[in-house]
Amino acid sequence: MATPKYFVWEYRTLVEVGSGCRTFVAQRFMEMGCKRVAMITDKGLIDAGVADMVKDIFTIQGGVKLAGVYDKIEQDAAMRVINDCARWYRENAFDGMLVLGGGSVMDSAKGVKMLLGNGATDIKNLMPGNLGPYIRPLGKPLGVPNIFIPTTAGTGSEVSPLAVIYNEDDKVKGDVLHPFIPADIALLDPDLTVGLPPGMTVSTGLDALGHAVEGLTSPEANIMSDSLSIHSIKLIMKYLPIAASDGKNLEARTNMLAASNMAIMGFAMGGMMFPMHNVAHAAGGQLRIPHGQAVGVAMPACMEHMPWHYWPKAKELAEGFGVKSDSQDPAELVALAREKVLGLMKECGFKPQFDQALDSQQSETMYWAIKADPTAMLYPIPDDTIRAIISTVFPGA
Repeated sequence: MATPKYFVWEYRTLVEVGSGCRTFVAQRFMEMGCKRVAMITDKGLIDAGVADMVKDIFTIQGGVKLAGVYDKIEQDAAMRVINDCARWYRENAFDGMLVLGGGSVMDSAKGVKMLLGNGATDIKNLMPGNLGPYIRPLGKPLGVPNIFIPTTAGTGSEVSPLAVIYNEDDKVKGDVLHPFIPADIALLDPDLTVGLPPGMTVSTGLDALGHAVEGLTSPEANIMSDSLSIHSIKLIMKYLPIAASDGKNLEARTNMLAASNMAIMGFAMGGMMFPMHNVAHAAGGQLRIPHGQAVGVAMPACMEHMPWHYWPKAKELAEGFGVKSDSQDPAELVALAREKVLGLMKECGFKPQFDQALDSQQSETMYWAIKADPTAMLYPIPDDTIRAIISTVFPGA
């Protein structure tokens, strides 16, 4: 019997979960010694009144001031916006960062923390070649007290040491890895997700499912990451259809937030060997396709065209997806797990193909975008497999 491989488990975020836990936000900032807090969010959450559900807490409790709101975050964590937000934070002398939003808001805030903690003004300089691997001992404390409150159950970015940052000039989604960019405190309050539309609920939930599957099947996965990945798959399979059809169901919303959080831990601590995200990053960078949708579309395509990647964890995948089979054949178990993915998508009204049609030149551009994506440095997809995936996920490609 093989001895389990050596691995490191490194997480620092205090996570609080439950309806109404956002009401602790001002108290938590007081406990960290903050006086002037800045909120980083997006315009959609301002207009939807979600930001007010958090802002009002500071008015009621007092003791610490919500001194400013930055609401210019875009669909992706864009470098120019990150630079502008860091400038705004410095000029207003804030001493605490409240991050309210989905993956793009949280990844943007991580970029801002990187700039503030390193005394830099352009995030591009901290990511040469669109990569910033600040692993130990390079990753030092950044000195920016912060609380993250996610409004989607998808990325799990609140506890992830990874940030995906969009280089608008290169049309590439780059990666920053740093042990101190996750939240100091994460408040997972399902009340803030009940208004999320069904389509966004599904696409962000499929992003979480992608993290769970990729964390489980990474060649660098370990016995601790496996447990989180398998259980998060089970939770998502059960609760995503409920959350999509009944958005006010707090049981489903709470379990999806927890599943998202667990999935990203399995993903990050499992070595991040991720062909689905390779494809999704390239599609998002070139065509600005929302990340959750891109991961969802890439998932069954990767399982179809590179099944060998999933074979070593076929039994665990089957367990997570609830496959009922006596087969011991990895190929058959992976195929059955893929059918479960497609069944979930059908139940949730998700189309496993992009709407954008590509001509031959665009297909070639997409091929090189996938092949050159920063994630491919860790786990390159074979050339013929890239082309097969493109022909599956894009009509007419």
